[in-house]
Amino acid sequence: MQTPESTILTGKRLAVVFVAMLMSVLLVALDQTILATALPRIASDFQAFTLQGWVATSFVLAQTVFLLFYGQVLRIFAAKWVLVFSIITFEIGSLVCGVSQNVNQLIVGRTVSGFGSSGIFVGMIQVISQVTLLEDRPRLFGLFGAVFGMSSIVGPLIGGGFTDHVTWRWCFFINLPVGGISVAAVTLLLKASPPLGSDPTKRSWRDIAQQAARMDFVGAILVAASVTSLVLSLQWGGNTKAWGDKAVIICFVLFAVLGAAFVGWEIYLGERAMTPTSIFHSKSMCAPWAIVFYCFLTRFSLLLFSYYIPIFYQAVRHHSATKSGIDLLPFMLGVVLTVIISGQIVGRAGYYWPFLVVAPMFLAVGSGLLYTLNTSSSSAKIAGFQILAGIGTGMGMQNALLAIQAEFKDNPKLVGQATSMASFAQFFGGTIGLGVAEPVFSSELGVFLQRFAPTAPAAVVRESPTAIYTALPQALIPGVVRAYTESLRVVFVLGVPVAGLALLASVFIQNIKIEKISMGPGGGEKDAEKPV
Repeated sequence: MQTPESTILTGKRLAVVFVAMLMSVLLVALDQTILATALPRIASDFQAFTLQGWVATSFVLAQTVFLLFYGQVLRIFAAKWVLVFSIITFEIGSLVCGVSQNVNQLIVGRTVSGFGSSGIFVGMIQVISQVTLLEDRPRLFGLFGAVFGMSSIVGPLIGGGFTDHVTWRWCFFINLPVGGISVAAVTLLLKASPPLGSDPTKRSWRDIAQQAARMDFVGAILVAASVTSLVLSLQWGGNTKAWGDKAVIICFVLFAVLGAAFVGWEIYLGERAMTPTSIFHSKSMCAPWAIVFYCFLTRFSLLLFSYYIPIFYQAVRHHSATKSGIDLLPFMLGVVLTVIISGQIVGRAGYYWPFLVVAPMFLAVGSGLLYTLNTSSSSAKIAGFQILAGIGTGMGMQNALLAIQAEFKDNPKLVGQATSMASFAQFFGGTIGLGVAEPVFSSELGVFLQRFAPTAPAAVVRESPTAIYTALPQALIPGVVRAYTESLRVVFVLGVPVAGLALLASVFIQNIKIEKISMGPGGGEKDAEKPV
């Protein structure tokens, strides 16, 4: 079975609903990047420099840990109302952030926004699964990916503009009118269809309440506690605490123990679990695992380059924070255009698997070439290397999510949870990517400083890339710049093993063709996919 014909939207109605979906995605995407240039001012206003990292981390952490929870919610409640609830929750969090009087209130607001954003992301994908045919989703997913990519470009610029010319609070207030329009469009134009694969005879409020009471709350708590422990250890280790500090070690141990407990609990619950075991027993035993792992790796590489390429420009080329965001355009345009173009091609040809195989090859080449950069590398060369890495990242991002939906086309009841699992893997991959890159960069910078600038004050050098040129004697700057260059080369080359693992994972993903659907006069439809 595919999407029921009665739920399909076409023409202007689909266009309006889809624009509302795009606006919802824009809310989530912008909120991850808009504070990049505003955080220093926020920390200064609240005199809370030691807690500014949590303003960003609290949002990403809440967003990640609740993705799986929303997956099981979507098995019980209509995606329309889950999406409306999530947008409103996100708006409440944004309002709290905008009017906050101290950093603790701001962190609470960011956590609430993160909770809402995870529901927006999973709910949006579920809505698209209900109102469109599988053959049309590559193009739509391509546009979603483009919105995420473009937000990475314009987010820091918008945040900087608000901070410099109005107030950083508008970084949050801007969400209110956009979210209001999205809620109105979804409420008025979208039908509240029952969850895919649900029993229409069990849709009374009493039945829904009984299903909600049987939700896997224990699993949600375990995965949240496990991921939080890991994030804490990565935030502390090598930054505010030594890697050997007992608090860091305890968090690593808790992550492993709670993670194992979560897996054991999910196996024990079986089909009642937040992550049902049947998700990993679809058409192919290995394919779901491979897709989830591939999703993890795509966002790992996206955030790795998004964060560290601007550092290269700031430290090595002495560019401002705003200009370094512009310098990132070749990478982000590579991501965005590839997401859109590959979506269009998949929509026409029906095959997404070739893109999953080719993407790691571009990523490996781009990462390897970025490793060759030095202080005298030309701007054209750096831009070209960025484009290759961007193509390798963008080509696999949305196609991996499409793969999980194609994998479970014949079991629509699990589409929501399978998609939330893949989305969780993507966001978790980004968290781990930054968590791995930070200690690698920090440790390598210490080593190369000893080699090229042993007399440079490490505290000043690590403060920020711009501090190199404002707080150090002129004689020390070349050595420090060389140390930054060598350290960043090691970070960039992390993309090569990531690409190798992605290529290995792609081998286990099924080569499924998404075929055109022929709607019969009685609402029937022909088989929509064939393994090749």
